[in-house]
Amino acid sequence: MMVQDRDEQSAGVQKRLSDILPELKIRAREADRTAIFPFETMQILAQCGVLDLVLPRSQGGAECDLATAQALIGTIAQADPVAALVLVNHYMVHAELRSLPSYPVPLQGREVIAGKLINALLAEPDQGSASRGGLPGTVAQKTAQGWRLTGRKAYVTGIPVLSWLLVRARTESPEPEICFFLLPQQASGMTVLSTWDHVGMRASASHEVTLTDVFVPNDHLIFREKAGQVSHFGKVLAMWNQGLLGALYDGIVRTAVGWTENFLKERKPSNLGASLATLPAMQNVIGEIRIALDLNQIILRSFAEAVAFKDQDRIQKEAVLVKIQTVDGAAGLTQSLLAIAGNAGLSARNDLERCHRDALCGRIHAPHAELLRTKAGRQALGV
Repeated sequence: MMVQDRDEQSAGVQKRLSDILPELKIRAREADRTAIFPFETMQILAQCGVLDLVLPRSQGGAECDLATAQALIGTIAQADPVAALVLVNHYMVHAELRSLPSYPVPLQGREVIAGKLINALLAEPDQGSASRGGLPGTVAQKTAQGWRLTGRKAYVTGIPVLSWLLVRARTESPEPEICFFLLPQQASGMTVLSTWDHVGMRASASHEVTLTDVFVPNDHLIFREKAGQVSHFGKVLAMWNQGLLGALYDGIVRTAVGWTENFLKERKPSNLGASLATLPAMQNVIGEIRIALDLNQIILRSFAEAVAFKDQDRIQKEAVLVKIQTVDGAAGLTQSLLAIAGNAGLSARNDLERCHRDALCGRIHAPHAELLRTKAGRQALGV
């Protein structure tokens, strides 16, 4: 597939998305209210071709770049942040897989992977985020026929609709290895625990999953390396994760500020005799947030460019900016909007309240801001 064909395919998907966004937004409100996963929304997105854009050309995909994926995620996030979050995980895993010397055998063939969702099972209840280091508690035991996996994974976003799982585990050997396995979602011995009850991203079904003696064929082991050394797997995944999460939380703030602007224009208190939008204090807050959103776009574009050119120095520096400014900063921006919207902003029937709760989740995504600030401080101080 030529670059022009890829761009045309991406443009076609964006056009179809623009036609259905109002419907997706209505569905997102109801899914948040009930905390029920948006099955129909994911089906609609699959029919639009959204799931396959990131797949390699060899599997019938458009093999889109990070910048294209960011645009899609940002658009979808303005209507349904939960659906966007599921796609963030899907895109980042496929970006990693297509960077391998050869595409994994279990996923080869369009009938196997087209229109199917995947996520990486990295975090664990005891270990927490894999970004903080340490061996996973999930154990891979070698057998004559393949492998057996036993362990427990946390925050498996979108588990009700996933077809494939990328599982991180360790071997039982005296010198353990870190391994990554591909599992079909229906693998025998896998159990979903309905543990997700967070304040934000309520419908994401980011539940825990237990693996009990789950059999994995040898060709489903796609990467292994000695524990404790610098990992060569997951770097692309991490870069796309940061870039896409930035687009997602930027999209959440855009919906929040859009609602607030309309509210300020329409609200005309009797003692004022004009709309709230005429007050300098309101204009100051909206202006500050619009400037922050412009800055988000500059940072996101620059980061996608750094990834495209494989500029590692820029990638490392700008990944921190994306996380601190765009992802973590979203909750502060929505909180500022709540301060000027008053009681209306906290009403569950309005977008701002939901956007703020979803924005709070940004600060929980790895890597945590504390780690990034500490690392930056150590480098500056030569510690």
